[in-house]
Amino acid sequence: MKTPFSHKQFSSAFQLSLGLLAISIGFSNPSFATSKGYDAPAQVIRKDGVPCFFVAKPDNTPAPIGQSLSVEINRGPTTWHIYENSGVEPFPASAAQCIKYGTAWTTGKVLTKPAPLEIGVPYYADFGTEHLFRVTFCLAKNAGGELLLTKWAEDGNHCTNQILNEADKPSVWQRMFSK
Repeated sequence: MKTPFSHKQFSSAFQLSLGLLAISIGFSNPSFATSKGYDAPAQVIRKDGVPCFFVAKPDNTPAPIGQSLSVEINRGPTTWHIYENSGVEPFPASAAQCIKYGTAWTTGKVLTKPAPLEIGVPYYADFGTEHLFRVTFCLAKNAGGELLLTKWAEDGNHCTNQILNEADKPSVWQRMFSK
């Protein structure tokens, strides 16, 4: 009796079926297809007691025309938005050039006046140019009442007590003798 497939044809068909199954599983699994919603990360530090934003990039890069900075509550309203369209003002490309929350570029325009930032609310800041740069952060206070930047929880709906930046972590001395 003759079989409809030779051993070689069956092996090839089986391998093709496994490959199609693997592709099918990959496309149907949502963990394989995620998007972060921005092109590159931005950064936030504390400066003079408020969040200060910048994008780490080479200083010799010309300032883009049409740059903006907005701070928003995750899944909520914009709390501050500024726009600079001349290309004259340097793009904040280092911690020394960062833009403090509530201030504007001298050649920029305030589109949304700054609202007070709240403790324990997940925020993100977007720098918009030809690319989108984003940083996520929360605000907390330490035992001395000093403002700290903390991380979002994985769900993005609330904040953690994990310090965002190494510079904000308490020293060994502070951990041993505070409170």
